[in-house]
Amino acid sequence: MLTTRFNHLDATFLNIDRRPETWSIHLEIRVSGHISTRRLSYALRAAIARHPLARARSQYFEGSATEYLWEFPTELDHLPLTVLDAKSDEDVISIRNRFVSLQVPLTLAPCFMVYLVHHAQGDYVMLNLPHTLADGLSAFRLLQSIVNIYADQPDPLPDINPLDVRDLLALAGSKSMAQLLERAKNLVGHLGKSAVPPARVAPQGVAPGDGNKRPGYGVELMALSKTDSELFLSKRTKPATANDLMLAAVALTIRQWNDEQAQPAGRIAMLMPVNLRPQAWWHEIVGNYTSYVSVSLNTADQTTLAHATQKVCEQTTAFKEAGTAGTLIDLLDVPKFLPAFLKAQLKELFPLFGKSLMETTWISNLGKLNRLPSMGDAGQVTALHFTPPAPMPCSLSAGIAYVDDQLMIGLRYRKSQFDAKAIKRFSEMLKANLISPC
Repeated sequence: MLTTRFNHLDATFLNIDRRPETWSIHLEIRVSGHISTRRLSYALRAAIARHPLARARSQYFEGSATEYLWEFPTELDHLPLTVLDAKSDEDVISIRNRFVSLQVPLTLAPCFMVYLVHHAQGDYVMLNLPHTLADGLSAFRLLQSIVNIYADQPDPLPDINPLDVRDLLALAGSKSMAQLLERAKNLVGHLGKSAVPPARVAPQGVAPGDGNKRPGYGVELMALSKTDSELFLSKRTKPATANDLMLAAVALTIRQWNDEQAQPAGRIAMLMPVNLRPQAWWHEIVGNYTSYVSVSLNTADQTTLAHATQKVCEQTTAFKEAGTAGTLIDLLDVPKFLPAFLKAQLKELFPLFGKSLMETTWISNLGKLNRLPSMGDAGQVTALHFTPPAPMPCSLSAGIAYVDDQLMIGLRYRKSQFDAKAIKRFSEMLKANLISPC
């Protein structure tokens, strides 16, 4: 049977993924009409066939194993599609929250899940992709194939064997001793800033002691109108990017939220994914090709959106110039020869993954995507949202996509930290920061 090794990021996510803080990527679309279960089943099978890792499963390994393998069976273990009916918007919310809280088994091929949710005002397709398997851009690319095939539209792929481009050290590892030393210097600086743990988002709406009775995630979705999206983007001053602006807005919202809850101010740290794919296949290839950097704002910089954006931009510019995103790949090469039973203790072996250093929040941006497509007789895709993991003590994450001139934002939260009313209030505060004057 064909196999391929887990890359550095696959292995890392496998070793730090724990219930009820499952590290999953949630991506969904809504259409204006009704989706045929039969046609979606066909499109799903065809999309899986087009992307090798989409049909993989984790090979069984002993605790003494020093490497993990994906294997590719000739036949799928199952079709990962569940069909549900929602009689109301509240039903959709309940289904979504259960869905994002599921930990998908990695030993079944394929090891991701799809929900088709029928709704009178337009159906939903939801994707739950374990981060051990692939990243957010992979989820988008896989769903894009499903939509294209369903609608009998072209779905071109790059002329690359996806299993030949899985070496992350070759893509992003240090190319010289000078670069390795520069990255080591940046890592020491990060650990120095982290000597004092970052601020946490204040819980709200959950009675003391009730947190353990409320496992799993919840999701709050928000879409800015085209006018409001244009207003938000108009605040950007070069060289800052729209992503810098978004990071600053989320940080200011957390500061204001914590002030309302009378929680002491502190350094707000934000985990930010960085795509390691080369430009030639920037939005292609299903797998883990996303590293991470940490952006921080001290209390003195949590003032205006303009000032906070400037401080964020200074850090992200420096990261790009130094290739800091590759630092994590260099670091993860260290424990590759450890046996599995030790790798499973990665959080304890590597302080970088410990809870004391976990960032305040996780903000992932899919960037500017193509225009929302048609799904054939199911109608136009009217919304696209996604959310990244929110493992404690992070408790809150944000997924951003800019599609068809609209900002679409998904907030994922731990139910042990927030109730529905609290997360709605947080989303309203975030929207105010996005569209109000600087």
